[in-house]
Amino acid sequence: MLKKSLSQHLIKDKNILKKMVSLAQVGKDDVVVEIGAGHGDLTKALVEKAGYVYAIELDTSFRNYLDPLADQHKNLKIIYGNVLDIPLAQFCHGKEIKVVANIPYKITAPILFKLIGERQVISGAYLTVQREIGERIASKPCSRSYGALSVICQLIAGMKILLYLKPGLFIPPPKVESAYVAMIFKNDGNDVDEDMTGFIKTCFEHKRKHLRQALVRRYGEEKTTSLYASMGFLPSIRAEEIAPEKFRVMYAFMSSTDEGGL
Repeated sequence: MLKKSLSQHLIKDKNILKKMVSLAQVGKDDVVVEIGAGHGDLTKALVEKAGYVYAIELDTSFRNYLDPLADQHKNLKIIYGNVLDIPLAQFCHGKEIKVVANIPYKITAPILFKLIGERQVISGAYLTVQREIGERIASKPCSRSYGALSVICQLIAGMKILLYLKPGLFIPPPKVESAYVAMIFKNDGNDVDEDMTGFIKTCFEHKRKHLRQALVRRYGEEKTTSLYASMGFLPSIRAEEIAPEKFRVMYAFMSSTDEGGL
């Protein structure tokens, strides 16, 4: 019996599962961590291609499905517990891991931020998410869904929607369409820390209003004017018009002025 409280929506279509594994480019050299193994349908597709799979599942009522799989496959270990409490570094064994998962939608944000926080041990994450979330994290400037989460994710990783999934592909069908997204972590994304993400969120506080208002409230008129001159911004510019990489430059400028520099 699937539990609504755990946001359990399983994919049973073997062709879709194989496609998900193929799009994640899983190979024999890969150590894969799966979040939310469920009945083990994606797990089966992963162990056929990966060098080793660690499948994490919170719900111990799935033991009847998962334990026999572990007995059948030497390259599979089932771990029962909450992924949010499990350090992913323990699965590395000297190499980066891939995360491939049909994640519970109710904890999408905590999982995303966990992966971001532990990105130094992860080469990439391939996740099913609500279509709205997928489009938000992959969206470009000037689009309706572009916001702080888009900028933060894209500074840290290359974001791409690989596949759209209709509700009917899941059991039970969710009320929303889904997207299978790739999150390939960048080597130069380590500077994106709590302070920078806080700055980015400040810029998007009033998304439809001019950026200047938000910056003046936090940094004052003089610093904001200096930033606009440095960046060549028009007075009417909004945060939603600015490419992710420019937020890194803006943050560096404002941080240096805070410290008595520029």
